[in-house]
Amino acid sequence: MFLQFFGLKDNPFKLTFDVNSLFLGQHHEEALAHLRYAVAEGEGFTVITGLNGMGKSTVCRFFVESIKSGAAVAFLSSPIAGPTDLLQRMNRSFGIDAGAQTAHELTDALNRFLMRERVAGRKVLAFVDDAQILSPAVLEQIRLISNLETTRDKLIQIVLVGEPELVQLLNSHQLRQMGQRVSVRYEIGPLTLDETAAYIQHRLSVASTGAPVRFRRDAVRRIFRHTRGNPRRINIACSAMLAAAFKVRQKEMTGELAQDVIRDLRILEGRGAVTPILARWRTPATAVGCLLLLSGIAFFAFQPAPQRPPPEPVPSEFQAPAASAAEDPAPSAHRPPDAPTAESAPPVAITSAVAPTEPKPDLTAEVKKPAMTHSVQVGAYLYPENAQQVTAQLNAKGYPARIMKITDAGGRIWYTVRIGDHPSRQAAQAQADEYTRREQKQSVVRPFGVY
Repeated sequence: MFLQFFGLKDNPFKLTFDVNSLFLGQHHEEALAHLRYAVAEGEGFTVITGLNGMGKSTVCRFFVESIKSGAAVAFLSSPIAGPTDLLQRMNRSFGIDAGAQTAHELTDALNRFLMRERVAGRKVLAFVDDAQILSPAVLEQIRLISNLETTRDKLIQIVLVGEPELVQLLNSHQLRQMGQRVSVRYEIGPLTLDETAAYIQHRLSVASTGAPVRFRRDAVRRIFRHTRGNPRRINIACSAMLAAAFKVRQKEMTGELAQDVIRDLRILEGRGAVTPILARWRTPATAVGCLLLLSGIAFFAFQPAPQRPPPEPVPSEFQAPAASAAEDPAPSAHRPPDAPTAESAPPVAITSAVAPTEPKPDLTAEVKKPAMTHSVQVGAYLYPENAQQVTAQLNAKGYPARIMKITDAGGRIWYTVRIGDHPSRQAAQAQADEYTRREQKQSVVRPFGVY
């Protein structure tokens, strides 16, 4: 009755993966491009991250569907009990004989399979979903699997999929060897308002037998504000709206209906209407304790401030010149309150991957600058606006970030974000390690002027 009332042949907002109803936003297109590049170039670890419900697994499964005819693919989901369980599940996914029991036997069987696939000219990929909850022992076993290689190429490429905490885990001291091998990384962000409207319309069009149900613009705006562009939450909200509309035999999704449904969803999520403060405390003891704490804060807050003598003047030779601080701000993981935001930062210039122009000769000294050989790269994007946004945020924090436009071997144009050029790989790695330590974000060292 529900589907028939709206002229639907299937639930347009079901949460299970369906390649026919797949909608790719800009971030999803970027993630697919990174996966294609990683597989084509035979890179090491690839990491795809994003908040819960952003479509990480959907993008990866769609990618697997597009290449499975020419590759052997294993798709593993957590939880994984331990290193041996990981090897057993990976071997079963590849169709390897499960007679082996020990980790050594399982690894040998996997290695033989990989060699056969390499001789046959097929790529082998392993996707590990929800990787942020894996134990360090399992992640270490994944690193050991990645060591299976010939003298020239890796025998298996591994893609780790997880929430943003995965990057912090790979940046930890315990897993630094694995984190340093991540060569391709991308974080999937939310849909925009226009993409949300297109997403809803696309799902309805695929599932409808005739003219699709109409979601008015004010309803879409309310859904977008509630879901913040998260596809999974959009599905939940739209499904709830269809159910509510069916109860009152209403075929058009209005802003008023969206408001009522979202209010109910917020209550279910524990984010309902504001209630008196004491009503949120479940026990009288908690309420009394919090009231005493608030009373103490109020007592001290209204005490007159003690009179203090004025500070001694600082001798002029110890005063830091303000001009130099403004000219050379030190990078920091926390932006000061008066620092410019990414929105207020000036437009970012995009440069091409060409050799730098010769600097003007220094008349005071005959010092020749060393040639730059390596750069620190913190992102690579197909859409220039994504690179500009990241660059503006880094510039606001004091990093000398810039965009370098580079064409890869497949003819694709990438907008890479780089924060420094160096005359040696060691110097570039030192800056990359410092950036990762400060920002808790991955960075890679790349040859100068090359993707």
